[in-house]
Amino acid sequence: MKKILALTTIALLASGSLGNAQVTFVTPGNDQTRLPRPPRDRGPALAPAVLAAQTAVEACQAKGYKVTAVVVDSVAMPVVLLSGDGAALITQAIAMGKAVSSVKNGMPSGDLAKQAQTDTALAAKLAADPQEGPQRAGGLPIKVGSDVIGAIAVSGTPSGDIDATCSQAGLDKVSASLK
Repeated sequence: MKKILALTTIALLASGSLGNAQVTFVTPGNDQTRLPRPPRDRGPALAPAVLAAQTAVEACQAKGYKVTAVVVDSVAMPVVLLSGDGAALITQAIAMGKAVSSVKNGMPSGDLAKQAQTDTALAAKLAADPQEGPQRAGGLPIKVGSDVIGAIAVSGTPSGDIDATCSQAGLDKVSASLK
């Protein structure tokens, strides 16, 4: 089934049938919906995830920026995606990439970007994963002790450093409540 889905997607992309549309998820087929449904992986609970994302968006909004904030769980699946009023559509995908990179590598996405400039093996590993894409600052791991349980990321300001500051504001707001 996965091979058929992948081949269909490739064929549609190659034919131009999807145009410039961004494919961010695939709706499960009826057979898949009948399978057991395990709970999502470890990550921040919904309430702190929403609060962190909202705080991050508001922190950037206070500086005059229209951004998207995303919080993912320990396997990089989204828990919350908040796109502020007027935020560019592309900020959703960029924020996801930053969060995925941060959680998969257990470090801020900005640090990954810096390391990838001099570490060719890391750069190749990151380039091979289409979910991570080009590295940009703005994604931060969410940790409980030394365990990475998720990540928060912001996109939409003129600088990844500003994005990271807004992500940090969201993380600071909820860090005491994380388990």
